[in-house]
Amino acid sequence: MKKYYLCGPTVYNYPHIGNLRPTVTFDLLIRAQKHLGQEIFYLNNITDIDDKIIKKAMEENTTEAAIAKKYEDYYLSLFDSFNLIKPTQIVRVTDSLNDIYQYIQKMLDSNAAYQVGGNVFFDVQQFRDVYGKISNQRIENLVAEEDTALDLKKKNKADFTLWKDTNLGIKFESPFGLGRPGWHTECSCFIAKYFNGETIDLHGGGIDLIFPHHENENIQHYAIYKKPITKNWMHFGTLNYKNQKMSKSIGNLIFPHDFLKKYDVDTYKLLMLTTNYSKPINLTDELLQSIQSIINKFQLISNKNQLNETNVEPNTQKINEVIFEVANLNFAGAYKEIIQLSKKEADIPTFLAIMNILGFIFPSKKINKKDKNLYLEWKNLVENKNYKKADLLRDILKEKKLI
Repeated sequence: MKKYYLCGPTVYNYPHIGNLRPTVTFDLLIRAQKHLGQEIFYLNNITDIDDKIIKKAMEENTTEAAIAKKYEDYYLSLFDSFNLIKPTQIVRVTDSLNDIYQYIQKMLDSNAAYQVGGNVFFDVQQFRDVYGKISNQRIENLVAEEDTALDLKKKNKADFTLWKDTNLGIKFESPFGLGRPGWHTECSCFIAKYFNGETIDLHGGGIDLIFPHHENENIQHYAIYKKPITKNWMHFGTLNYKNQKMSKSIGNLIFPHDFLKKYDVDTYKLLMLTTNYSKPINLTDELLQSIQSIINKFQLISNKNQLNETNVEPNTQKINEVIFEVANLNFAGAYKEIIQLSKKEADIPTFLAIMNILGFIFPSKKINKKDKNLYLEWKNLVENKNYKKADLLRDILKEKKLI
């Protein structure tokens, strides 16, 4: 069984469509690999306590739990609205505090970490030969993202917090004192627990997580188990909008619920297939409309296939060839094949089977009896050369993507 981990959201706001790229790409990958017979344990976390959540709760005069619940519910709803396979296990930080305490204690016991007052820090200098390998940087150039007050208490500036003594926001009682866990500890802790300290097969996350998050995850795992946390990293490129990174400060965020007002779910998924997962995608309205027009054509192809009641069997060998490309992350190659298959009438059943396997929604949309009868009526009018009445139905059928 393959062991996969994807860094989940910090639930303090709606994710934007750039944040969805890892989740949707994992969906394509896992669907393809499962079709080819691979068993996969897919673990995903939810960070439901963090400085950003605390700040949001203070701004809205509510609790951290209320903020986390609101945005966690939204995140989980996306698995249904975007037709995504749910992870094998989703784990929250606040449900796993005892696991985190034990995990930190292991690092203290092995002298990989040290405590100063109510803070626990990881001692990076002890692992000079390993730390920096994920981000390909020298330790001298790496400075952890901490506040000045904590920096003054650390042995080295690059040391990062495993447990944080804080006066701001919610606090938890721990063996180290009142406080809350450091962000970098949760993912490696969950991987250690659910995969028994083994090196997993694949670890995914945004490209912005390489340092410090993934670097710090890896070194904690290495400190306890003397081996890397994963065999393979999957770092996803950003989705920019009109040549600018999506950010709250610029005000160019596109949220999933707004995206779905203009475009289909399948439009987003097809967009993911157009390029390598690690490359940035520069979104424009023209690009999205272009992808949407392709999906519209695909829906028309599917509908025509149903109306014509085609009984041609799909080509199993070709299906597996294309799915193999997706399973091995050759998205561009698979996309090219998909487009070619959609153009030939004899290949339509194969094309539809592939898209169904990959979780696209359009192949599963069934034409209702009323619309089918409308199509048959139009066809009959055309055959009888009653073009005036046929033209009246034609616009309706075109809108319904039936002709």
